[in-house]
Amino acid sequence: MNTPVTRTQVPDGARDRLPAEAAAMRRLSARLDGVFRAWGYREVSPPVIEYLEAVSVGAASWGRREDLYQLFDRKGRTLALRPDMTTPIARLVATRLADEPLPLRLSYFSPVFRHRELRAGATSEIWQAGVELVGAPGEVADAEVISLACAAVKAAELEGFRIGLGHVGIVEGLFESAGVSPDAAAGLKEAMVARDLVAFEYGVAQAGLSGERAELLLGLVHFHGGFTEAKARFGRVGGRVAEALEHLGRVLEVLEALGVAEQVSLDLGLVRSLGYYTGVVFEGYLPGVGLPVMGGGRYDNLVAEFGRPLAATGFALEVDRLLMAQEQQGVPTGEAGLDAVIACPPGQEAKAMAWAARLRAQGLAVEVDLLGRTGEELAAYARSRGAARVLSPGLPSIH
Repeated sequence: MNTPVTRTQVPDGARDRLPAEAAAMRRLSARLDGVFRAWGYREVSPPVIEYLEAVSVGAASWGRREDLYQLFDRKGRTLALRPDMTTPIARLVATRLADEPLPLRLSYFSPVFRHRELRAGATSEIWQAGVELVGAPGEVADAEVISLACAAVKAAELEGFRIGLGHVGIVEGLFESAGVSPDAAAGLKEAMVARDLVAFEYGVAQAGLSGERAELLLGLVHFHGGFTEAKARFGRVGGRVAEALEHLGRVLEVLEALGVAEQVSLDLGLVRSLGYYTGVVFEGYLPGVGLPVMGGGRYDNLVAEFGRPLAATGFALEVDRLLMAQEQQGVPTGEAGLDAVIACPPGQEAKAMAWAARLRAQGLAVEVDLLGRTGEELAAYARSRGAARVLSPGLPSIH
């Protein structure tokens, strides 16, 4: 049964952005874009609508096609609003950018769309800013995008940024060594994504694990140590786990050289909801924001789904969570005020407009009052618009 709506409503999960909010987003976008360009990343903007077959490459890897917004074109083909930016950019890299020299450094500032459980403040239109580094394998590339994430948050004038760093190979390697079935592993990963330790412990018991195998898995989600301790505790498993730890160690060495290692700590139980990750994974956090403000990692198999095998890594920043943190930390984000409001007495419209044009040509932001206000009424309006002064013969300036 359809729920009645009115013409003044917006859909569930959507929101309006008023002038001050839009100005804060624009200011943040400009700062992030400046950092991305300084690191050699070029902006791309894939279409909001893709064929279902294209976005399903990413969605199939995490088994959540029901989260997609789907629609049909006039030829009956199924379309979808993009649920993330990485998959469309992987398609772009494999097709339109196939002749570009590697590595490709690409950035974006765009919305993605997912059906989500609408908790307080949650939206289905999710603005993200991020980068993809494609065609560069190895720990140096991983360290570059992690360092760039730190630089981006710093450019947003935010303090207290921390990154949790993990590796897909550690989680999957421990599952394999413990003999966890694919179905049980899927349930355990779901609990890890949700950070539900009770559900994880229950899943370990349901999988019939005990003794050292259970101890290793439980130790993974409770781990809060450094690299030396991680290697001593989990490296003895060998195989894929040991290889992943060695890679993490090399990433940490590069981060140390780049001066951001103090912002990074190991989070070996980290699992991302998007299942296309193949190596290093990470999430970023800010004080007072209860959810990650950034997430990313290495995804070496995704571009190959579009016909071009390439290593890749990247991250996405959650724009609204950054804006929330800016508000909490008192970062100035409001819209810029006007330089002046020009009074427009009857019969003086052309002169007022010409005056405004001359001031704008000088780089000033001015409005011409079109409602014939005078005196304190005009002064009050000018103050409401943040104007530095009112310009009109016979009226005092506002400072």
